Amino acid sequence: MHKFRVLVAIISSLALLGCMTTQPLATNPAQLAQEIKTGDRVEVVTKSGQRLDFKVERVDEQGLHGSGHDVAYTDIENINRKKVDAGTTSLIVLGIAAVVGLAAAAGGGGGGSGY
Repeated sequence: MHKFRVLVAIISSLALLGCMTTQPLATNPAQLAQEIKTGDRVEVVTKSGQRLDFKVERVDEQGLHGSGHDVAYTDIENINRKKVDAGTTSLIVLGIAAVVGLAAAAGGGGGGSGY
């Protein structure tokens, strides 16, 4: 039963990673400066084609900064904000909890040593 719980914990963690949605944003510098906040996760494609995925630590009049990246607004070709989809995540977690509960109830009494 312990191995089953570990497996469920691993699957739950992976499911949470898969519940991200992306929100396309306009590349207008003034608009981005207002929409992007410290702590947001972003996917950026620069005009040179470089793909960056990072957590924003600072937003200023020049651009976005975080995780060792400094991206000028004028260098952004495409940008998306990544967000956790709370509804889907909740359903998955509740579903996994129900499966664990059913499995625990089904295998509940067999913990003896057999001697």
